[in-house]
Amino acid sequence: MKVAITYNQPAPGKTDSEDVLEQVGFVSAGLSALGHDFQTFALSTGKSFSQQEGAGVYQLHGKDRGLNFLKALNQYSPDIIFNLFEEWEEDARLHSLPPAVFEYSGYPFTGSPFSSILLCTDKTLSRAVLRANGIPVPGGNEFRGKVQDFSLAATNPPWIVKPAWEDASVGIEDGSIYHDADLLMKDLPLIFKKFCSQPLVVEEYIEGREFNISLLEGQDGVVETLPAAEQVFRGWPEGKPRIINYSAKWDKDSFEYQNTIRIFNPGDAPLDPIRGTALRCWNAFHLKGYARVDMRVDAKGRVYVIEINANPCISADSGFVAAAKEAGYEPRDIVKKIMEAALC
Repeated sequence: MKVAITYNQPAPGKTDSEDVLEQVGFVSAGLSALGHDFQTFALSTGKSFSQQEGAGVYQLHGKDRGLNFLKALNQYSPDIIFNLFEEWEEDARLHSLPPAVFEYSGYPFTGSPFSSILLCTDKTLSRAVLRANGIPVPGGNEFRGKVQDFSLAATNPPWIVKPAWEDASVGIEDGSIYHDADLLMKDLPLIFKKFCSQPLVVEEYIEGREFNISLLEGQDGVVETLPAAEQVFRGWPEGKPRIINYSAKWDKDSFEYQNTIRIFNPGDAPLDPIRGTALRCWNAFHLKGYARVDMRVDAKGRVYVIEINANPCISADSGFVAAAKEAGYEPRDIVKKIMEAALC
């Protein structure tokens, strides 16, 4: 089988962006082990970008780079596209554009369709879909730049502020948690400006435990819930927010990274409600192939969804791959199942 691995060329020095190269390496190794022919196709804006080593990497520049990208794909004529795009031209809002192009072009591709990724990429849209399907989310509102048009009504402190279009904990830090409404209202315009007028989601911060469920679709369309992962904040000082902030996810030298550990299927966790909620999210967002749902559980055992990840990271050290390995899958099995789901 001929497989085209497609991805965005990441900007150098941005760990969260460069992680896509680790995913390319993981998928390439899996395809090699499975005996498939494959080539990598990277879309670049023409700036200075990090590059995956090895033959078959396409550097596409100029105003017609999108057309050139499709031309290169057509020349290779793959049987399937392994879609690893996480953004388009360094813009997280356009995460859904590549699958839209693939759908239009008629190529089978891995992961979720355009419409699902669009809904998952925008946290405000995600919250609306969750509420419409009766899936619990923290109370909250969207800030679009004008304090006079924003209200904290029907919400309770503390609050957490998140850029609406980012993922991978971009924009999430300890200072994102607010206990004082006046300070929050004062800071919102500054945060809005910092993220280039990107809408902000302001929602209730759920004190409690954090879990995620990775989901993997089989060739028969049946969705498997992989072992539940709890993020344990080991030895964190009293008063420090127990959240997966940017440092915890990406800065290997940080206290947060070194003291956030993953444990599977803890015996005292409400595993059935967590798994059931994840499957409801899969159906509500019409996900495909593989996904991950992040949740918080409060002191009363109530489950709240905080993020839906269509096409989550599948680098060798990612949470999704760790959960799949815990379930007994080898790396090449993960790659194989993701492709099988795309072709069924």
